[in-house]
Amino acid sequence: MTLRGYMPKDFDVFIGLDVDKKSYVLAVRDNDSMSRPVRMPANPEILLDYINKRHKGKRVICAYEAGPTGFGLYDYLTECGVPCLVVSPLSIPKAKNETAKTNKIDAKKIAEYLQYGKLKSVLVPIGKYRELRHLVRIREKYVTMRVKAKQRIKALLLQESLYGSLKDEDVSWSGEYVSNLKEIKTTDAVRYRLDMLLMDLEYSRMQLLAVCKKLRDFCKVHPEIDRYKTFLSSIPGIGFIIAVTILAKIGDPLKLYSIRQLAAFTGMIPWEKSTGDTENKGSITHMGNRVLRSLLVEAAWSAIRRDARLRQFYFRIKGRNHPKAAAKKAIVAVARKMTQIIFRILTDQRMYVLQ
Repeated sequence: MTLRGYMPKDFDVFIGLDVDKKSYVLAVRDNDSMSRPVRMPANPEILLDYINKRHKGKRVICAYEAGPTGFGLYDYLTECGVPCLVVSPLSIPKAKNETAKTNKIDAKKIAEYLQYGKLKSVLVPIGKYRELRHLVRIREKYVTMRVKAKQRIKALLLQESLYGSLKDEDVSWSGEYVSNLKEIKTTDAVRYRLDMLLMDLEYSRMQLLAVCKKLRDFCKVHPEIDRYKTFLSSIPGIGFIIAVTILAKIGDPLKLYSIRQLAAFTGMIPWEKSTGDTENKGSITHMGNRVLRSLLVEAAWSAIRRDARLRQFYFRIKGRNHPKAAAKKAIVAVARKMTQIIFRILTDQRMYVLQ
């Protein structure tokens, strides 16, 4: 059972949970009254037993913040028929004058907002989509490792004034360029350090190749994911990696419910501070998934070269803004429009027709 919007009148008991490695702290609201927070061991079975004993025959709904404990508690409660929401910590309002933050305070706040119907669950991936997310996240780890290895190598070359010893600086880090790095003449200590960093780079590259192969094999084994991947790959600028990343981040496309949802999920919706007759919209919120947002912006640059409609949209937005920020604002606008295309492609389950 996955809940996005819910009706508070459909429930009698609202349980806010603060979940960590060793314990659960829960606060219960019942008939507009808040019970004293209870702490118990971090065991879903103990929590369910507590709910069945204390609130037998009542309609109970639970909520807790998304975090390092994952979705194990969500899985258990929903399988046992207890509705549960996993909410983003950023979606829970915080007053500027709040000076204390404890597990009990957090649990009470979640229970209160849950009763008022102010909470929305994040997109919880289940089954094969959660497995896909694990593979995508390990790929992201090795991408970060590769980037850091390159940065450390460049920092060492700059520190030891070794750029002059290179034939040419190769931004693509080709095999020839790496071989050149291995042949640079320098002191023993610097040579050893550079060799270690080159080994880090090679390791991250090999791991990335292995993960990409695993991702391709995973898609072949799961026809549903492979079909959605094919739909997404028909959109200009979106290749295999971006397609599987989208599916890993959002989960089952059938659970998408709004065309604005993906834009909000990636943080590509603008701030708005309007009052009276004054309308004031700012930059994007950046509150969504950073990795997916950067990949969509990258895809947008490729898309405007291949799709006439998106290219016209890009230049129209670019022409409305100051030259210093025009290109940046326009490409983000294209990326946001691509979230609308992605939504329609996935919900209609069809290929994109290039304009």
